Amino acid sequence: MNLKQAPRNKNFQAFEHASYSVITEGRESKKLPVKLFEALKQFAGEKDLPYYSLTANGIRFKQYVGAIQIGNYCIEVLPKIDRILDENSTQGILIDMLRQIGYIKIKSPTESDLKVKSNYILESYLQMFLDETRHLIYKGLIKTYHNEEGNKNALRGRLLFNKHISKNIVHSERFYVRNTTFDREHPLNKVLYKTLMLINQLFVSKEVLSETQMQLICFPEMPDIVVSNDFFYRIKWDRKTEAYKKAVEIARLLLLNYHPDLSHGRNHVLALMFDMNDIWEKWFTKRLKVAANKIENPVDIRAQNKKIFWSGNNGERIRQKPDIIVENEIGVKYILDTKWKIVQNKPSEDDVRQMFAYNKLFGARQAFLVYPGNNPSVHGEFYDHEQNGTCGLKFISFIKEGRLSYTGIESLLTELLAG
Repeated sequence: MNLKQAPRNKNFQAFEHASYSVITEGRESKKLPVKLFEALKQFAGEKDLPYYSLTANGIRFKQYVGAIQIGNYCIEVLPKIDRILDENSTQGILIDMLRQIGYIKIKSPTESDLKVKSNYILESYLQMFLDETRHLIYKGLIKTYHNEEGNKNALRGRLLFNKHISKNIVHSERFYVRNTTFDREHPLNKVLYKTLMLINQLFVSKEVLSETQMQLICFPEMPDIVVSNDFFYRIKWDRKTEAYKKAVEIARLLLLNYHPDLSHGRNHVLALMFDMNDIWEKWFTKRLKVAANKIENPVDIRAQNKKIFWSGNNGERIRQKPDIIVENEIGVKYILDTKWKIVQNKPSEDDVRQMFAYNKLFGARQAFLVYPGNNPSVHGEFYDHEQNGTCGLKFISFIKEGRLSYTGIESLLTELLAG
């Protein structure tokens, strides 16, 4: 087993939709290190990556946030929330959002923690995994029966005569046998071992690396295993394996997003990136439900099932599904569709057409596009407004004094129910 010393990693913080150049130019003041740019360029190759695109002298990040470990660099991509907020403030806000929607399941970090760990998101996932595996090792790893065959010095199990003759014609002291073994070489243990070996290769903090190496010492060595989406999909959970579920979920995220550098062997990539549109939708929905629980009159907040919007001659179908349906106690429906984008005075035509279809399909009185920000509400009507309702824009202020605020969401819900 190859246990290494804790390496020195370098951290680079960036904002979504921002461009960073090797040669500093434009409004961005942060210079992109040349070695980091070369590694990112090599990883991108000819691929159309969802996380960033290459520019003439650097890269431009897209709407994904999170962490990219590449070589000994860790890039933390943060949401562009406010021009005033710096990386440290924005990082704390993002981590709180991820924690509240269940993407990160550890205690809330202190401000001093964030200043020490500018790669906090990546380290959080690694620590969550190590916490789970430590618990499993302490309880005892599960065992399973499996068949193995090979040359043995004793006749134990079933002698495979043909193979025995071909392999041992000059070794009469050996026996080629197949026997059943009861040990810890269970597929789930192999997944955990493979993940521990992966973490041991990363440029991470000495605390994470030390914990990983301690667990590898306690863990029985396992043969390598090939994993894929289909492999994880086929896992059958039962009473014995249920305790592995959280660890395997994180292992899946790490293993399937790991890209080894096959050409040079130096710039392995681990990308834990999340679409900011999904984060905004999930966080807004969760906080809206919390606000609804504070209201005396019953209000139903739910995701709606998809409805058919278009049907082709050969059975092809296009379905529509709004983010959130709000229904009051007398059955009046409002549709909310979250969009993580900056809007000045009017929405995009595609967004408005989408809301028109929602009103028509789901019989809602009003549909609202919900954006982050402090812009005044912009309200408009569809041309056929008598039959298909209206469409409004709602801008939700969710930051106050550098921290998450929920008053904007609570005010929106109160306004809807009062209307």
